[in-house]
Amino acid sequence: MRSWSVEASLAYFSMKGNLHQTSGTKRAVPKSPEKRMATYHFPNIICFIVIFFSLAIEANKQFTTMRCESSVTGIYNHRTVLVCKYESQPGQTCQSNWSYSHQTENLCTEEKANAQKQGRCSTDSNTTSLLIEETEISDEGKYHILLDCGAGGYSKAEINLLVKAPYTVPQVTKSDRGGEKGLSCTTLGYPLAKLQWQTENGINLTANYSSLQREDKLYNLTIHLSVVGELCSINHSCSVCIENACKSAKLDCSKTEKNIQSTKQKVTTLGVYLSLGFIMIIFTLLTIMLLFDWRHQIPRARARSKSTTTNLIENTK
Repeated sequence: MRSWSVEASLAYFSMKGNLHQTSGTKRAVPKSPEKRMATYHFPNIICFIVIFFSLAIEANKQFTTMRCESSVTGIYNHRTVLVCKYESQPGQTCQSNWSYSHQTENLCTEEKANAQKQGRCSTDSNTTSLLIEETEISDEGKYHILLDCGAGGYSKAEINLLVKAPYTVPQVTKSDRGGEKGLSCTTLGYPLAKLQWQTENGINLTANYSSLQREDKLYNLTIHLSVVGELCSINHSCSVCIENACKSAKLDCSKTEKNIQSTKQKVTTLGVYLSLGFIMIIFTLLTIMLLFDWRHQIPRARARSKSTTTNLIENTK
């Protein structure tokens, strides 16, 4: 193919020379066939070099593979470790670069680690990891990992970190809002959960609910239930539920309060019984008096009737 191209080029330039001589005009001397061939093949050579190095880089990349969990859940104020396992060419030294979300700063630097309470990144023969010493809600998000093994190639991955703060056991207290007695229930945690008052039979009650997210991103949940009657006698429970897991609590009255409550109930009960007893006594006395008076009224009525009869007989005579 190349010899044919050379011969074709020679024939072309010979023809051009003849034309120049025939026309008798001055024209530039054409380049030699070797120069023309170099000019023709130069772009092909550059393209070949680019493709070769691209394939070499892609092949080099395939020498290193990395596997990470797509999602990890960390516990608030506890240690969280993000770990990836990788495989590379034996004898290659690998370095890891961890970055948060859309930021490009390397979290593995000493300055960054101390500022954000991050532990140093650890990379050994087959794992790379990032340690978060005291996990906060603000640490939640995506982490990008770039593993560079030099001649062994490189690999990229990402891990989505979720942070949870288990809710505290609900605290139930007595409240009095403008003379309206009730029970208040509060709890703290993350993410947003459901707080509810329930009866002994598990029936949900309507109550005033509010949520407030603090500066540390934790949710402070409060629910208030209006109550009629003595608070310590109410057997309702307050529950916080998230992902089918619930924590419940009831009003914890002190022994003194319970004794006072019990005494009040006893006094109230005794007063009711005494009132009923007094009413029964009054009713009984009235009944006896009526019966007594009725027994005395019968002879008198008979005497009056007899006297009337006698008078009538005498008048008739």
